[in-house]
Amino acid sequence: MSSAALAVAEDRKQLEGLLLERPQQPYAFYRGLVPEEPLRRLSLERAFELFDRLETSTILKYRGSRVEGLACWSRLAWDSRQFGMPAGRLEMLLHAGDYRAAREGKASLASELVKEWQHSHMHHLTARVDAGDLSTLHVLEEAGFEIIDGIQTLSLRLSDAARPASCEGLEVRAFRPADLEAVLAIARTAYVYDRFHADAALADGVADAINEEWTRNCCLGRAADHVVVAVEGGRVVGYVTCKVDRRSADDLGVCFGSIVLVATTAEEARGRGAARQATLGALEWFRRQGVGVVEVGTQLRNIPAARLYEGCGFRQAGVSLTLRKLF
Repeated sequence: MSSAALAVAEDRKQLEGLLLERPQQPYAFYRGLVPEEPLRRLSLERAFELFDRLETSTILKYRGSRVEGLACWSRLAWDSRQFGMPAGRLEMLLHAGDYRAAREGKASLASELVKEWQHSHMHHLTARVDAGDLSTLHVLEEAGFEIIDGIQTLSLRLSDAARPASCEGLEVRAFRPADLEAVLAIARTAYVYDRFHADAALADGVADAINEEWTRNCCLGRAADHVVVAVEGGRVVGYVTCKVDRRSADDLGVCFGSIVLVATTAEEARGRGAARQATLGALEWFRRQGVGVVEVGTQLRNIPAARLYEGCGFRQAGVSLTLRKLF
């Protein structure tokens, strides 16, 4: 087992095979939407950029001089502040071979990870794993991780998206600074299906505060590029936050966007179609930015949100599970 520098040319070349065997999100969802070769290059480039970050730690597993396994995790400063405990995220757990070989190799890597996390005084670790990656799921469960959330990712080609239609009494427009307090008031109470509320390690009040702070960062341009609000009777009743992956346009020839957060005030706003109208307004904004494909994720148990996105033309692109380990 080794933490060898990933800049070594031999290691990099060997690692490419591991990384391409099971592309990390969101690249796994881009297949079929863009040419394969540019997608491979971008996936590799961003993986190696991740390894080079100061907050990231990487473990390599060798057989002789050949790299056959990789584990990578990151310290999460923002999450640590919000949770009130040192928090981190498992970014990758990869190993060559069939299920049996991969599970055995990943178990060895997981034992090294646990030692690192204990040495680093980590208290809270999360991992997002493709639902089909059974060897990783089984190894993490054996290492003490618990499933706390399931996510379905949906995607939409904007050429197939419906255009927003007028809705009497409901205005959809760009967020204004004066809207901030109204938007944050929605964020404090709107989220009940999210992974923070599903995590027994976090009190409901903490989960509410995390969603409020996340929404604030979106409105201030730190976690999103644009926010669309739905206004009824002069009152903000819903919002959608949007982010554009500008680099994808240069590297893939298609610009990708993502919907980060969606929320409305209450049943009456949802019944009036506020979330749908705000989502269609967000798609129109993406269109003006030259975005070709938009993605959104929602909890498997959040049926109303899934129906909303499907009604706007989104179709399921993948399913993943979120796991959490406490020390």
